Amino acid sequence: MALHLIYSVQGLNACLLRRCTNDPILLLGDGVYASRNWPGTSIPKAQARMLAADCQARGINSGFESIETVDYAGFVELTEQYSPIVSWKD
Repeated sequence: MALHLIYSVQGLNACLLRRCTNDPILLLGDGVYASRNWPGTSIPKAQARMLAADCQARGINSGFESIETVDYAGFVELTEQYSPIVSWKD
């Protein structure tokens, strides 16, 4: 399974067209804004994470839409657990 790093709302839209069903997603940077559109996606919340520091920096409640947040150590754990890692910005 691949880990998909989402850096923008447009990146999430592009990822949704190409990812495998069970691939996890991590929202980073401006990608945390995509959490606002989560009810419109077909991805279970259990397959998604958001970087807590990026949520805080952008004033997004860390529990928004019940998507789990991770710290930097959690981010590293995800990158160690999955291969390949695919980044999506636009």
